Amino acid sequence: MSGVPHTGGVSTSSVVPIGQPLPGASFRQAVGRFFRGYVTFSGRASLSEFWWAMLFTFLVSLVVQIPFWVVWAAFMVQVIAAASSTGSGIETSVDPATLALSGGMLATIGIMLIVSLALALPTYAAMWRRLQDASFHGAFALLSLIGVGIVPLVMSVFPSNPAGIRFDPAYRAQMAP
Repeated sequence: MSGVPHTGGVSTSSVVPIGQPLPGASFRQAVGRFFRGYVTFSGRASLSEFWWAMLFTFLVSLVVQIPFWVVWAAFMVQVIAAASSTGSGIETSVDPATLALSGGMLATIGIMLIVSLALALPTYAAMWRRLQDASFHGAFALLSLIGVGIVPLVMSVFPSNPAGIRFDPAYRAQMAP
């Protein structure tokens, strides 16, 4: 026996409930737990679980932004070309290509907004749990709403602290009587 508990072919991430830290979580496990814990603000999240999920949200945000920046660059080229062709820099009519590109920018902004809103709640939930694993109150995650988001992000780098168990629902239920 290697000392590792046998899970009977079940993955470790499905055995460890959301809200309990999963140290050494893989990218796939972390992303799965990120979405399964969509609104779970109680409990804790390990460093690997949190940072893999943040890498996922960064990559998704980047992929969603690429079309916007491509359309924006094309829009700027079109506007500069239109301004240089008139000589005065003031155009009295709107070129159909410029109008189409501005519509494309609005569409990509809409897509970015939808994706951002879809990722906001699980991101806050994961950060809340991560802060509690480091033995900070999860409400520090809300600092990002008032413009000081670097504070909870730095706090999320702190290692797991055994005192963070006080945020586990099972522990609180056991200590209640």
